[in-house]
Amino acid sequence: IEELRQASIFSDTRVADFLIEKDRLFAQVNLDRNELHLYDQVYDSLDVDPPAPDLVVYLQAPVDALLFRLARRGIDYEQRISRHYLERLNEAYARFFHDYDAAPLLIVNAATIDPIHNEQHYSVLLDEICRIQSGRHFFNPIVSVTA
Repeated sequence: IEELRQASIFSDTRVADFLIEKDRLFAQVNLDRNELHLYDQVYDSLDVDPPAPDLVVYLQAPVDALLFRLARRGIDYEQRISRHYLERLNEAYARFFHDYDAAPLLIVNAATIDPIHNEQHYSVLLDEICRIQSGRHFFNPIVSVTA
């Protein structure tokens, strides 16, 4: 986090696949009540004050789409991720972002886009990201679907 603070002095652009609050979401889904209590105690004792992001992009997709993408990636340990786990994680993210107001937020319906494997999808998403200045936005991209 300190590196992020320092980097902001020297660079206008940072892209990260991390939001400090995301760690707590995974803790809620994966830890039992006692473990979560201990997690909260440790977290509260840390001096964590990350810089606010300029924009948060929440790629929201249904569990079936996530399972398909995990299968397509073919990473061994990801094949053991259960539908139930993804349902719980999706619900935790939805609850979290429902009230999120710490930074501008773009909620993307990512059910039918594949910005990793499809250049058109990537461009459409990037254009929308670049357009956002403030507030909460919902983006339901209209693109051709390719597997």
